[in-house]
Amino acid sequence: MILITRPIAQTENLKMLLEASDIEYAFFPAFEVKKINNGVLSQKYDVIIFISVNAVNYAEDYFKKLFSGTFKVFAVGPITAKRLINKDIKVDCFPKINASSKELLAMQACSELIDKKILIVRGKGGSETLKNNLKKLNQVDYLEVYERAPCELTKLHSESIEVFLNSPKGVLMASSNESLSNIVRLLNLASPDNFNKFKTRRLIVFSQKIKVLAENLGFENIKVTLNPSDQDLINELII
Repeated sequence: MILITRPIAQTENLKMLLEASDIEYAFFPAFEVKKINNGVLSQKYDVIIFISVNAVNYAEDYFKKLFSGTFKVFAVGPITAKRLINKDIKVDCFPKINASSKELLAMQACSELIDKKILIVRGKGGSETLKNNLKKLNQVDYLEVYERAPCELTKLHSESIEVFLNSPKGVLMASSNESLSNIVRLLNLASPDNFNKFKTRRLIVFSQKIKVLAENLGFENIKVTLNPSDQDLINELII
């Protein structure tokens, strides 16, 4: 069984895949995603970069303003690109395999950007890698359309911990550093002994960056998915 640590509202596809593979699950949301209302955009941009699926979902109120005139759309990875395409938005550039800012920056279309007005659509906070690299030769702004709010410990968390510990082959997942940090916080809030019980279980993470944090926190059995997708998570579970 696996402990699903995403916001419950964003688990439908993963639940479907788990059920199709006869894999049991329990919910342990580490954070909630909340929409941020920003002001009206004051200018047109040459390139619009979407950093995540959430960025696409929570930016819809701005689509009419964003997608006018001449522009290109970049995505940080294939899952984000797919969400844009499903909304009838042409994606000009995205890494086909590994989803990351570094992979996007390494692509020719991105590395050749000079004297462009670039808008990065993202959640509040997060990595500055894209902006720090692109702003050397371009104007780069942010449109922050959502924020992650850490969950408080609830009865659901406590019940899921009990189910997990009663499953000898229980697996934990973490899709971001923030998610992993909140998971550990919630475990410690429930009981000081929980982390020692969890750190030896298999932990599946979506990037090498998360693996580094997991190792520093003390997790002992960490696997990294080939891509940050639900299907790749399932593939790791059935190995």
